[in-house]
Amino acid sequence: MSRAVRFERWGGPDVLHVVDVPSPAPGAGEVRVTVRAAGVTAAESAAREGALAQLYPTAFPAGTGVEFAGVVTGTGPGVESVAVGEEVLGWSPERGGHADVVVVPAEAVVPKPEGVSWEVAGALYVTGVTAYSCVESAGVRDGDRVLVLGATSDVGTLAVQLARLCGATVVGVADPADHAWLHAHGADAVAPTDDVEGLARLLRVRGTRVDAVVDTTGVDLEPLTRALGVLPARAVAAPPVEADLEFGPHPARCPEVLAELAALVAADRLHVPIAGSFPLSRVQEAFAMAERPHPQGRIVLLP
Repeated sequence: MSRAVRFERWGGPDVLHVVDVPSPAPGAGEVRVTVRAAGVTAAESAAREGALAQLYPTAFPAGTGVEFAGVVTGTGPGVESVAVGEEVLGWSPERGGHADVVVVPAEAVVPKPEGVSWEVAGALYVTGVTAYSCVESAGVRDGDRVLVLGATSDVGTLAVQLARLCGATVVGVADPADHAWLHAHGADAVAPTDDVEGLARLLRVRGTRVDAVVDTTGVDLEPLTRALGVLPARAVAAPPVEADLEFGPHPARCPEVLAELAALVAADRLHVPIAGSFPLSRVQEAFAMAERPHPQGRIVLLP
């Protein structure tokens, strides 16, 4: 037997509980991974509360946990790309990563580079691939000026860094308390305003040109892009991208992108802040912390 997180009704973190389940065995094309770390994400909270039920139907009892990292402890027939004993990170298409053991398709894991901590590896997939997709979709390139709304959120911190790695100049919108982090990562910083048009006026006064926008806050981007003269195709909202990654089809390039992100972390070119870690038995506390204001960074479960 092994342990896994389950919930049987919509609600807050209190509906989550850890149950004993039969230890899963890998089938053809699958690998079994003993989980060492698994990230907690905002979209999972929204799904648990029922906010995404119409878009992504859920059958009860439901599991949680899309991203994870761990050690391969079994492979099914036909698997040649992954070996028992290999350290990997990846994602669970069935949302079963908050568990002692998870079985996933072999293509859903990539090697964990030496030097990448378990906490970071287990919290890289959702926010990392979301940020990468947003920067790529916005067409960020060398010489651009990029505005990132919610620049010190989980996705925002990575979007800022990835845009900088593309050669862009980045202006991050974040609370003043977080401006030091932005400056340390080579970005300019402005404080949030009461409305997006006010932000546009502030940027114009500063003489800041904006070529592309990445939003992690869920605001209506149209008034801002119109005021800044940014083409609609170069303004990307992260929340729908993140939800699709967690609950919809996973793009074919996910393994390639995840491996690239892990390599950037290993090379100390991408920093993933970790705000807290909890044992699996304290999953309710982990989600409660993730859903209220907390120090910058990801929340991680350590089974």
